[in-house]
Amino acid sequence: MQRNDRPSHHRRAGSNRGRVVAAVCDSAMKVKKVNRYWCDFCGKAGLSSGHMKSHEKHCTMNPNRECRVCKMIKDARNAYFVPVPLSRLVAMLPNHEEFKRCHDDTTMSYYDGGLSEAVAKVLPSLKAAAGDCPACVMAALRQAHIPVPMAEGFSFKDEMASIWADINQAQMAREYGGYR
Repeated sequence: MQRNDRPSHHRRAGSNRGRVVAAVCDSAMKVKKVNRYWCDFCGKAGLSSGHMKSHEKHCTMNPNRECRVCKMIKDARNAYFVPVPLSRLVAMLPNHEEFKRCHDDTTMSYYDGGLSEAVAKVLPSLKAAAGDCPACVMAALRQAHIPVPMAEGFSFKDEMASIWADINQAQMAREYGGYR
């Protein structure tokens, strides 16, 4: 018995619902199973294993990450730059747990203003130790579980703009002999 041939007592009075359902059920449904890959460090997901392998290699939460920005800095700013191990950078930062507070009668937590002040004190030496690499500074902040916005005086966007300006200037000097 087809769906539309049901006895009338199985259908609602004045309703075309049975016919609509039959049309949906009779159509072919496509099912596609895909592999999904997750970063072991930050939880980012993707559908390409190659892309996720590359992401994991450079992930800011990976303690043994390979920094692509350091390579650019070495080429554009300082040929003798040697990256500092990330564990040393993380050790320079304050313990975020000392500044964590909880709202009364809830499990929600926040950081008091002392964390921003503590980070601001070590930020100049952290930048120097990281060779002014904003990606390494951000990776150290993330691995120390300090929200990046708590680092007042640090703007990843502005610092990367400065690096790109240096790279472009160096490239122009190489290609045009220093003439603009």
